[in-house]
Amino acid sequence: MVEDKKYEIASRIECDGYHGTLKYVGPVGDTKGEWLGIDWDDLTRGKHNGTYQGIEYFQARHSTSGSFIRPGKAKFGISCPKAIEMRYGLINDEFAGINRDEISSLRKEINAPFLELVGFSKVNRKQSKFDELKIVWLREQYVSDAGKPGELKNLCPNIEELDISKNLINSWKIVIEICSQLHLLVRLNVSENYLPIKDVTRWKDLFATVKHLTLARMNYNWSDIQQCISMFPSIEELSISFNVVKIIEDIPANTNLIKIVTLILEGNLISSWDEILKLGFLPCLEYLNLNLNKLDNIRFPSPTLTNDAKTALFPSLRQLHISENHISEWESISELDKLLNLEDLKFRENPILKNETAETARQLIIARIAKLQMLNSIKICNKERRGAEYDYLKLYLPKWSETENNPEKRISFVNEHPRYPTLVDKYGTADIPSTKPKIEMISNVITVEFLCPDDPRQPRGIKRKLLKDMEVQKMIGLAQRLFKTGGKIPVLSFISQNLSNEILLDKPLQKLNYYSMQDGDQVLVRW
Repeated sequence: MVEDKKYEIASRIECDGYHGTLKYVGPVGDTKGEWLGIDWDDLTRGKHNGTYQGIEYFQARHSTSGSFIRPGKAKFGISCPKAIEMRYGLINDEFAGINRDEISSLRKEINAPFLELVGFSKVNRKQSKFDELKIVWLREQYVSDAGKPGELKNLCPNIEELDISKNLINSWKIVIEICSQLHLLVRLNVSENYLPIKDVTRWKDLFATVKHLTLARMNYNWSDIQQCISMFPSIEELSISFNVVKIIEDIPANTNLIKIVTLILEGNLISSWDEILKLGFLPCLEYLNLNLNKLDNIRFPSPTLTNDAKTALFPSLRQLHISENHISEWESISELDKLLNLEDLKFRENPILKNETAETARQLIIARIAKLQMLNSIKICNKERRGAEYDYLKLYLPKWSETENNPEKRISFVNEHPRYPTLVDKYGTADIPSTKPKIEMISNVITVEFLCPDDPRQPRGIKRKLLKDMEVQKMIGLAQRLFKTGGKIPVLSFISQNLSNEILLDKPLQKLNYYSMQDGDQVLVRW
């Protein structure tokens, strides 16, 4: 076999939207001309494992990841400086600082007519001063190397954010050669490149300025990621979404992760909450994204709990995203109340939500987590929290009352509903009335007293019989007629005989039995 000098084994190539690694250059069987042997990233893209008609031309990673293509179909890479010039170098529809003959030659060499237009619709056509560029996005621009020594530094010395995702880079060494020229670099995205983990620990703490790192879809496990992190001493934000993390190895005390504030683990393969607990000792972690994993429950170990039932783990965690997992029990939500500083939760598309309406599920989550301020990107106001906690108290009132004289059942109930005793203290005694005749309890008719406490002209209440399935908005209309409000829409609340607190009737389309209104309750009318 005679290898063509312009092809380098292990180079990355693109063909028809697929990426692969060059493994062989030369003839194949009795066919004429030269072929390229490619090991494709997509295991279904090829036809064999590098062995064709009994002859091994190269070794592919999988039995169907290898195939041969003609050189003219493969697109090889260009340097990072060249990609920047191509993407950001137009002035008045002309290429700036690039020789047209060189462009034409390059286009033919890599069979890439895309070079004429790629990305130009998204950039400022007046941009010609490359040294003013601070944000450079080169996703899918066929970058494969750093260019000549010092070339990138001379061209764009002030880059602070660099996206070189989904290119044709084949090693961390090339990433280092690119980034070592950018002394102001803070954000780096190398996602969807094929970067084997090989001796990266020898480059410890090399990316000294980078604080935000994205390593999505790299086929990395946790060990791979920890090795990468050893090169980033200042890392504060790490996105490693859609990798193959199943377990999280013990985190050493001297890890660069100790400063991490934001960690995105979305789309990995973690099924046990015990793996997540290994992150609980990170002192600065404020935001944790666990969406699209396989977690089925949440539990904090008892030895870490203080007297107020809070956990010492995740001391700084304020935001937690845990949508689209396999959580199927409400106790897991109650466990989150043990986090000291949790304020913002995203919790969608889990099995536990399938049997509840969106409104009920939201109320149950709010009632179970005391400090929560945002749920699924919607702010929780004081009025909503009060209503959610009251409804939660009302929902489980019968079971709570049943445990009054049974200590074992009471302990079991509190284990399942840890916040319930606090809500009982907050909203008053929660005893189910037991003195009313059975006929009254099942009757659909109740008698309530309408009072207007702010109107001295109405010193006495007005009693009316109502149906429990009457909507609140109809009762508002009744109050307008009773107190002649002059077209003003009154605000109604009620005081239950069983709970001393005033409860706002703030859902016009709900029925009275939604609020558990009973015979003898007082309705307060204000406007």
